[in-house]
Amino acid sequence: MIVQIYGAKTLKDAKALVNLDVDHIGLEVPSDAPDQATMKQIVDRVRDRITTVLLPLFTDLDAILRLVKEIRPDVLHLCNVDMLSLDEALAFRAKLGDVRLLQAVPVGLPGRAHETDSLGLALAYQEVADIILLDTYAGDYSEGSTEIPGWIGVTGKVHGWALSRHIVEQCRKPVILAGGLTPENVTTAIEAVSPWGVDSHTGTNLHRGKKDVNKVDAFVKAVRNWEAK
Repeated sequence: MIVQIYGAKTLKDAKALVNLDVDHIGLEVPSDAPDQATMKQIVDRVRDRITTVLLPLFTDLDAILRLVKEIRPDVLHLCNVDMLSLDEALAFRAKLGDVRLLQAVPVGLPGRAHETDSLGLALAYQEVADIILLDTYAGDYSEGSTEIPGWIGVTGKVHGWALSRHIVEQCRKPVILAGGLTPENVTTAIEAVSPWGVDSHTGTNLHRGKKDVNKVDAFVKAVRNWEAK
């Protein structure tokens, strides 16, 4: 079971994730140069010890390609609500070379999952992406919400796991389950969905931009203990 942890903003946090038996480290990268330099430093220091996943928080494809060539991550994560057309995605994928593509697919909240054709999107984009990530899309940008307008995920909320299970069963590409996963519910989620991997961001944060090492440790141990059984 792949464990992917997002939200590391410092080299110290990144090294802690390596030491905690995390498989993938997710790195959000804004458009400003100082933060991009920090992410490059992290990728350079943890390369060959953990799989690095880069998530640009901007949509200019040429700028994203330049960033990928500069930082050289293992995986590029796209999670814009306005998804590329399949033709655009195919053309973009061809320019990534050896960098794998992870495509986020939105899944609605429990009781609202039917409002989005998540299965159709997953089956379509598996023709382009190397990995599919199922993440919660709530569309809640009210005060106190952790969601970033225009992006899939960062909700701290679970979605309709029954639909996610159906997608996993239908999809021939590896599927990572994200959305509101914590040390307390991750094994329940695994049993409900049977994904290839699990992802945590908000559920293992001390606060946004700072990982809670104890929560990450508990999350990883919960997954590994489940695997051992």
